[in-house]
Amino acid sequence: MFARYLAEYGYLAILVFAFLEGETAMLLAGYAAQQGLFDFRLVLLLGFIGAFAGDQLWFHLARRHGGRWLARRPHLAEKATKAKALLERHATLFILSFRFIYGLRNLGAVAVALSNVPTRRFVVLNAIAALVWAVLVIGAGYVFGEAAASMLGHLASLQKQLLAVAGLLAFAAIASIVLRRWLLNKLK
Repeated sequence: MFARYLAEYGYLAILVFAFLEGETAMLLAGYAAQQGLFDFRLVLLLGFIGAFAGDQLWFHLARRHGGRWLARRPHLAEKATKAKALLERHATLFILSFRFIYGLRNLGAVAVALSNVPTRRFVVLNAIAALVWAVLVIGAGYVFGEAAASMLGHLASLQKQLLAVAGLLAFAAIASIVLRRWLLNKLK
């Protein structure tokens, strides 16, 4: 699915998927850049802009409307209170790392917005984290694509691409699991 959107919409798809929380799409975009389909620097820039803008949007929406939304959901209030206390003790680490925990990126920005972390601090740390995220995820796709291309040079083109994508997805899944466990242990 991601590959089809990347092929059809190009750079716009890269920006949109980065905005929405698209690690898999960014890995594929890095691979596509390695294959010469996209300009690597532009993919990095769009990945950074999309990730940064997406988190900023969720942060500002939650900062403005999050308290009312949470008040209408009392079953979440206790969880939110515990998360807020944990977040405020480890705010910098949390902001720099939440985007690397699969499924937590948008909720992470919301959690920070509901805390006492100043907006300026979030903007600066979010920019740093978005840049690191874009370089690591897109760079991993690029490097993996390069390695796959050299290892699989003797296979037919379609087989080569399918194996590279499967390997890239497996790498992303394993890296996400390892990183999530490491980060959750750090936040305890």
